[in-house]
Amino acid sequence: MKLLSYLLMGATMFIATSCLNQEDGQYIPGVNGPKVNIQDGKILLTIELENIEIDGGVTLPLKKMKNSTVTVGPSTDPETGMYGTMIRVAFDLKDVENDNFRVVPHETLPDGRPFPFLVDGTLPAVAVNVPKAKNATFYISEKVFGLFLPIKLPEDFNIGVHYRIKINGKNYGIVSLIHPDASGEGAGVVALLTLDDIRRNSDAQKLLKISKKRRNKSKVY
Repeated sequence: MKLLSYLLMGATMFIATSCLNQEDGQYIPGVNGPKVNIQDGKILLTIELENIEIDGGVTLPLKKMKNSTVTVGPSTDPETGMYGTMIRVAFDLKDVENDNFRVVPHETLPDGRPFPFLVDGTLPAVAVNVPKAKNATFYISEKVFGLFLPIKLPEDFNIGVHYRIKINGKNYGIVSLIHPDASGEGAGVVALLTLDDIRRNSDAQKLLKISKKRRNKSKVY
């Protein structure tokens, strides 16, 4: 278990110093990220929950996705010494290039509310809830991949947060903060990768190819 913790902390440090020029988004209280990176032919989507500590870690497969996983474990910020919990998805684009994810239902947020950044409030995707991954719900289709991660927000934080994930000046996806409902429930952060943007991005495709080479498999870009 300790070995996994050290590996996770090491991964976080690599992600923080990666070579991709990722634009900073708006701050969400208690949340560091999401960040997007590339390793071993996969896209890494990483979110850190600040000041939430866990003792061990676990890596889980994603349903119907044989090459993609989600890892939950402890992390630390080497600059501040602050501890937290890291949720990192290793997503293989090839996993959604099949019939399971071409014809999909229209989903809402886990509590039934609409997505705030979509015209009709629904997202064409397969929704997969993973309780062991901090109760995250993943949204998966041939066009999008991402997650809704429940969080607690300070009562006085009423700012709307919506921004695009941009790397080297090009779109990779979108992030949106979901505020609590009238009962004070359902707050969370949505991070979605727009897969056609990534497929059309020559820099991303080049890195995905380079990262698969044996000598580069341990490198995080």
